[in-house]
Amino acid sequence: MKSSPSLFERIEAASSEMTRSERLLAAYLTANARELTLENAASVARKSGVSPMTVGRFLRTLGYESFDEVRREASRLSAPAELRIAGRFEQFSRDHSSVSGVRSAQLTQEIEAMLGAYDLAAGEHWEAMVRQVATSQHVFVAGYQTVRGIASDFAARLEYVREGVKFLDGADGTYSELLGSLKSQTRCLILVDIRRYAKQAEALASAAAEAGVPVFVITDAYCHWARICTPHVFHVQTDVGFFWDSTVAIVGFFNLLMNSVIQQLGKKVGERVSRLEKLQDRFGAFLD
Repeated sequence: MKSSPSLFERIEAASSEMTRSERLLAAYLTANARELTLENAASVARKSGVSPMTVGRFLRTLGYESFDEVRREASRLSAPAELRIAGRFEQFSRDHSSVSGVRSAQLTQEIEAMLGAYDLAAGEHWEAMVRQVATSQHVFVAGYQTVRGIASDFAARLEYVREGVKFLDGADGTYSELLGSLKSQTRCLILVDIRRYAKQAEALASAAAEAGVPVFVITDAYCHWARICTPHVFHVQTDVGFFWDSTVAIVGFFNLLMNSVIQQLGKKVGERVSRLEKLQDRFGAFLD
C-alpha cells in the first residue's frame, strides 16, 4: 500500500497556491518539522507570525484533520543530520562503524535523490524557470560555500548557449550587477543554497524579490527561508548518508534545466556556439 505523502511533499504540492501568510507558515513547518512534537497549533501560529485560524485552515488544505496528525508524523521523522562539522563527524562515525551494506544503501538513496530531481522538472514553477532563463536579457547565478562551485559551473555552461549570463560573487558588496540594473532590462536570479545556509543567500533573494526580480532557489529538503522570498523553490534531496551532503541531484537538476533552456532557445544556440568555436580556434583555447 502506498504511504501517505510527507509534510514536505504536501507543502511542495500546495506551494503554487499559497498566500504570503501560508508561505510564512510553510517555511516554519519545514524548518522545524522534527520539533513539532512539542508544539500545538497556537504555538506554531505565534512563532510563525500568523493567526491560529490560518494554521488550522492551512493544515486542512494539506490534508491533515488536526495538528495531532502533524505531531504523530513529526515523531516518526529521524533526527536531521548534524550541521556543524564536529557533530557531523561523530554521527558519521557511529553510523559507519560497520560498512556492511552501507554503500548499497547510499547508492539506493543517491538514485532516489536523482529520480526526485527529475520529478521536480515538471509543473508550473519549472516552466516559469525555463522560460525566464531562456528569455530574460540577463540571468544571474549565485551560490555560496560548498555549492559555490556548482553554481559557477552552471553559469559558465549556460553562457556558452546564451549571452547575458553572470555569476554573482558579491565581491563588490552591493550586487549592483543585479540590483542596480535598469528596470526596463528583464532579469532573473538562480540561487543555490544548502545547509548550513548562507546569510548572503537569504539577503540576496530577499533584495531581488523586493526589486521585482524573479527568484528561483535550488536547495535541500530542510530549507526554511526560501519560500518567504519566492514561490519558486525546488527542494532537492541531498541527505543520502554521506559525510557531506551529496550534490549529485543538484548537478542532475541543473543538467535538466540546461537541456530545457537549449530546447526553448532552439537554433539560437547553434548560432552562438558556432561563433564561440571560431573565437576558441582563433585564440587557441584547446589542444585538439
